[in-house]
Amino acid sequence: MKVIHIITTLGDGGAERTLFNICKNSHIHNQVVISLLDQGKYGELLNKLGVKLYYLKMKPNIFFILKIFSLMKILYCEKPDIVQTWMYHSDLFGSIAARLVGIKNILWNIRHSDLQKNESNQKTIWIVKLLSKLSWWLPKKIIVNSKRSIKVHKALGYCGKKFLYIPNGYNLSVLKPKDNLSFSIRKKFNIKNKTPLIGLVGRYDVAKDHFNLLNALYLLKNQKTDFFCVLGGKGINYKNNNLVAIIKKLGLKKYVKLLDIQKNISFFMSELNLHILSSNSESFPNVVAEAMACETPCIVTNVGDAAHIVGKTGWVVPPKNPLKLAKKMAKALSEIGTKKWEKRCTQARNRIKKNFDIDRMVKSYNIAWNKIYYKN
Repeated sequence: MKVIHIITTLGDGGAERTLFNICKNSHIHNQVVISLLDQGKYGELLNKLGVKLYYLKMKPNIFFILKIFSLMKILYCEKPDIVQTWMYHSDLFGSIAARLVGIKNILWNIRHSDLQKNESNQKTIWIVKLLSKLSWWLPKKIIVNSKRSIKVHKALGYCGKKFLYIPNGYNLSVLKPKDNLSFSIRKKFNIKNKTPLIGLVGRYDVAKDHFNLLNALYLLKNQKTDFFCVLGGKGINYKNNNLVAIIKKLGLKKYVKLLDIQKNISFFMSELNLHILSSNSESFPNVVAEAMACETPCIVTNVGDAAHIVGKTGWVVPPKNPLKLAKKMAKALSEIGTKKWEKRCTQARNRIKKNFDIDRMVKSYNIAWNKIYYKN
């Protein structure tokens, strides 16, 4: 069986990471990846695995239609048994191109669970509305990684009977607590061992709502709570004038440091006492599961499947509510160092191990493709 994946980009994102993990761990070795844009981080990694790659470098200009023909030509020449598209733009252009060259075994993959009029791109909203109509005849299945996504997209008019829930999976032999840390945040910033270390990993984006966390930290500071916070992710650096300005305005310069992209997530998460998800919109937030796999408890906003991921091992607060976030943070910090906290740390990893193992995810994708392939 040959599977072709069509994805918008191969940059540093959750969908891209999931695609890479499937190609790396699936028993289906004949897999091809087409990126509508560029190579990105995961293009390089896929290339090292020996996966055949195409980059179309699409741009919204008059040459766009030519790129669609290029995509059709690739699909016609490759003759895949299955076309798996990833994210809205690829779901649209990839599945239309596939049907135009006679391919019917198409699966979509949706990675969003919220669309907000004031915060979502208007072009994306338009595409989603169009996809809701096309969902009744283009794809054989629509894979989602969050349960909330099914509810949201059914309400938007998507064909409900086609949804298939496959949560993200993680390689727990790699993603695990690290004892001998080669890079110590505490040493770098001279943080006392008794001072709780809080962290958040997430790119600079309105959906991640870093300002929600910063305002909660401001409240903690005014309560004389002892803490130190590190933020990591794309755009989380001292070139970000908006972020630097709000940290200064809130008087948090001594308490918050910006560490940019984190290449080794296990080392970063293992140093934290507590990880925060302060987002106002998510689907299946990988960083929560990654933190828990490293035995770092989490406080999450009630977005996407965040509450489902943490279960009873962490805390859930409403989005856009710094006051309630600060209260839960204070409660969590007061637990650190107790037997209850040690138990919570162990339970966090065990929950990921039980429910979100990478082998289970890859097997679910393989089963979905096989069912469609052999049904025909």
